[in-house]
Amino acid sequence: MGLFAVRRFLILVFLLGAWSCAKAPQAVNPYFEMPPEHLLISERKLFSLALQQKRNNKLKSSIGLWTRFLENNPRSFRGYNNLGMVYYANGQLSLALSAFETGLDLEPFDQKIKENLKRTLRFQVTLLRENKDYDAAIQSLKRIAKLSEEPERKKVVLQIQTMVNNIFEQVKRSNSLEEYEVFLAQYPNSPGHSAEARRRIERIKSQKPPMVKSQ
Repeated sequence: MGLFAVRRFLILVFLLGAWSCAKAPQAVNPYFEMPPEHLLISERKLFSLALQQKRNNKLKSSIGLWTRFLENNPRSFRGYNNLGMVYYANGQLSLALSAFETGLDLEPFDQKIKENLKRTLRFQVTLLRENKDYDAAIQSLKRIAKLSEEPERKKVVLQIQTMVNNIFEQVKRSNSLEEYEVFLAQYPNSPGHSAEARRRIERIKSQKPPMVKSQ
């Protein structure tokens, strides 16, 4: 399955639950935040209209409405969560992650934002792995690990180690001094791999012929 097909499939799976909950009468949507009671009537209407535009799949309009809402309510973690969800639906992962992170900074204990952020990071990891960008995927996994509790965190740490193993296998296939040095700079304490990388660096250096000074 190609990268584009994987992206479309995962977005569809992720959003199908949100769409069905939005359509079900009186259902609590597990992805979107609902407007708080203390909002001014005008802001509450804006909040509800932005949600409605998302349900109608008018993503550009919904993004514009959420942006407007957040200009008026810059500390609304609910608004940032919902904006992140619409960015996600629109395939704008970097903007989605930024919105979720801002919302989480405003309300660190909001589980909905935290779970949406982790889901988006997992999706990003899948795309990065498809593209064999393991270093970037590891950075996203490290963020997931920080957001997670045990036993989930342990599973994420194992995923990270598996990716480091894959990276080191690539480095060994290249067997170049430069690649080993880059690996050590990025993963200086990788169990097993760092020590082996240092040994191979020393071996490669010892095999290089000495520089001959010109007369």
